[in-house]
Amino acid sequence: MRELRANPEFEAAALTNRFRMSFSGNSRIEIEGHAYKTDEDRPNTNFEQVTDGYFDTLNVRLLEGRDFSTDDADAKLPVAIVDAGFARKHFGRESAVGRRFRTVGNNGQLFGPWRTIVGVVADVRMLGPFNNPQVDDAGFYIPYFSTVFGPVKNGPATQQFATVIVRPHGAPSSPGSDRSRVSSPGGLTRAATLGPALQREVNRVDPDLPLYFVGTAKENQDSFLGVNRIIAIMFTLFGAVGVFLAAIGLYGVMSFSVNQRTQEFGIRMALGADQIRILRMVLRQGGVQLGAGLGLGLGLTALLGVLFREGIESQLFEISPHDPLTYISVALLLAVVAFVATIVPARRATRVDPIIALRAE
Repeated sequence: MRELRANPEFEAAALTNRFRMSFSGNSRIEIEGHAYKTDEDRPNTNFEQVTDGYFDTLNVRLLEGRDFSTDDADAKLPVAIVDAGFARKHFGRESAVGRRFRTVGNNGQLFGPWRTIVGVVADVRMLGPFNNPQVDDAGFYIPYFSTVFGPVKNGPATQQFATVIVRPHGAPSSPGSDRSRVSSPGGLTRAATLGPALQREVNRVDPDLPLYFVGTAKENQDSFLGVNRIIAIMFTLFGAVGVFLAAIGLYGVMSFSVNQRTQEFGIRMALGADQIRILRMVLRQGGVQLGAGLGLGLGLTALLGVLFREGIESQLFEISPHDPLTYISVALLLAVVAFVATIVPARRATRVDPIIALRAE
């Protein structure tokens, strides 16, 4: 950290335990003053271990309180910084600074120290790139060498690895910007050229220490999401083809059903029914059939979403298996197709001379 911050190529530097800027950790917690009957009652939230200067390096705005300092240590006073979502969820409109919470592990058997909240920062996505419906969006940060679970240790807790974050000089500093934006300050090309400079500074401290996964946060995220994006594109194409075939099939069935009633329309028109009445009758009957089909299909889909919720959610991104917009969109699409499939042949049949319609088979 000392060498990186002294290098003129870097404007800011920090360490985090977030693996490749994508995955960190989560823990159940207890808010001081709240009673919890079971472990499931405790909120399951995200955490990240970071050094001082972390928020400045990522341009994450400090909303209240203070940042971490090099003097922060669990042996002195266990502290934490929470994001705005955490503060809002657990403390409402009251200030979160000065309040305390602790981590809980091992199914409610392992407790961390009570941590005093010293700061609140703007919301930054702490969940990994994949869905984890059992974990809150909110989260907290603790000093890098702190112990997450269990009692306080005398010395700093060791880490298996560190993710080094650097921001080059001349990078735009925009308070409150999100991680995806600050992952490549100064542009992707500028960020991509910092690998050799970073390795040189590491070599000064330990020539035998290698660097892994050097790149921008966006590049690291893309490496995790590449396969999933291919699968998503494939399923999108399959879904589009499936909807197209369903629409063609619906149109064909409705159109055939209406054409089969040409003789009936002729009789009704011969007895005095006008075109408006015929069309209204056909649309009403088609609407009943469509409503029954949509009710059955959407009902079965909703039931499957309940029965296999966890499995379906694991394959979705930022959307629920019961997303109302998806259900409404599909229903509207099929309703439009059914309407066109009904109205077109019905209008054509009502324009036929009743005598010709009566002779049709």
